[in-house]
Amino acid sequence: MRPLQLMALMALCACDGRKPAAEHGDLTEPPSFWVWHRSSELNDAEVRVLNEARTRKLYWQAAECRWENGAWVFKRIAQPMAAAPGIVILPVFRIEPQTAFLGSPDAAGRFAEMVRRWLGDAPMPGEIQLDFDCPDRLLDRYARFLTDTRKASAPAEISITALASWPRHPQFRKLAAAVDSFAPMFYDLEADDAADVKAGRFQSLADPDVCKHIASWSQCPKPWLAGLPNFERLSVFAADGALIGHVRDWGYDTLFFHPHLKRGETVNGTTVFDPVETLDLTGTRVAPGMKVVHRAPDAAELERLVEAARHAGAAGVIWFALPGPGTRAAFSVPHLTNSNAGLRLELYLADDGSFILENPGPDDLPPGVWELVIRSDKQGCFRSALPGAFAELSLPGGLPAELADSLVLRFARLPAGESIVSGSLVAHGEGLVWLIDGMTGENPVVLRKSAR
Repeated sequence: MRPLQLMALMALCACDGRKPAAEHGDLTEPPSFWVWHRSSELNDAEVRVLNEARTRKLYWQAAECRWENGAWVFKRIAQPMAAAPGIVILPVFRIEPQTAFLGSPDAAGRFAEMVRRWLGDAPMPGEIQLDFDCPDRLLDRYARFLTDTRKASAPAEISITALASWPRHPQFRKLAAAVDSFAPMFYDLEADDAADVKAGRFQSLADPDVCKHIASWSQCPKPWLAGLPNFERLSVFAADGALIGHVRDWGYDTLFFHPHLKRGETVNGTTVFDPVETLDLTGTRVAPGMKVVHRAPDAAELERLVEAARHAGAAGVIWFALPGPGTRAAFSVPHLTNSNAGLRLELYLADDGSFILENPGPDDLPPGVWELVIRSDKQGCFRSALPGAFAELSLPGGLPAELADSLVLRFARLPAGESIVSGSLVAHGEGLVWLIDGMTGENPVVLRKSAR
């Protein structure tokens, strides 16, 4: 998989009502991220990685907001976050998909009051973002609400998430006048059709057809960030093609090495698994005839979407979501924000006889069935042990480890900056070589004193 060539994120042009930015050709803002379903603060390692990516803004989900009996009810997701070194953290208020508040003249003022209550003693940030999937027919009412919210929340600027189709609506200019900037979301635009599912066709997270929606934003009269997918999803479909649901808390090894799931080829980031026996997948019953579908954005398609956003005049890209607690992210920050540096893996042998497979980055090794093959020029090098953090261990011909001259360790993924440690598999470590089957040539194993 090629890494995302996103150095263009560091260049030119917001769409601000002047000459269309597509004529200038680059993006002005470094990559931003949405942070969702997370209450814990950034740790030092995350701050370091974000600083290296030159990320300056994180849009952090603050609360789920519901209009009930003429008043706002805020369900707090996170506390107000202090700025991290070099990074501004901006709150996002998700409004539940009901529209009664758009008919109330008091809704905007009361919303601003609830935002201030959420802030407590913290100062009003320079920007707050509203996330509401407004029906097209009500965009004019939403514009009035946003105009009043902007006044009541001053001096904060107001940005909003947006549906990809909104620029084609006759009320879009009125909506744009009510806000300071947009973050249109270019993913999850269509649901899977049951007939398509039965035929083995599924909606991609990074759909090339999205480019036409991105192009429609070229005449946006306010700055906008292109919201692109950096999440993955595991779904279960019934035999008739109906969606049963999305699986939570699953593991890569459980999925890619499950003995009762037959894995198909990965196409455009989508991998289909066919159950050969009834199984329990982290609490979801799956039977033969059903489909288990893993989806992540295809890297090459993401590159095309970034390029489309650049041509359409986006100020930059905002990724959903930041890796870490909360939403499961597909790619690491280094992978998304570095140019084509090339994948580089390293294998070490620790003094306790364990192997350490490291990915120093910046590129991720994507999900799949990967085989680390280790060979010795003589028998007696290996010893019996567990695979450790690897998914599986196998020996040729079923030989005991002590009589084998090679072994295979299998694993499902290795993001940039992470490592996998085996059990204590080596008795004598001289003359070992390794390769990743189908990806690398042979390399010598490097000796290292500690597995920690």
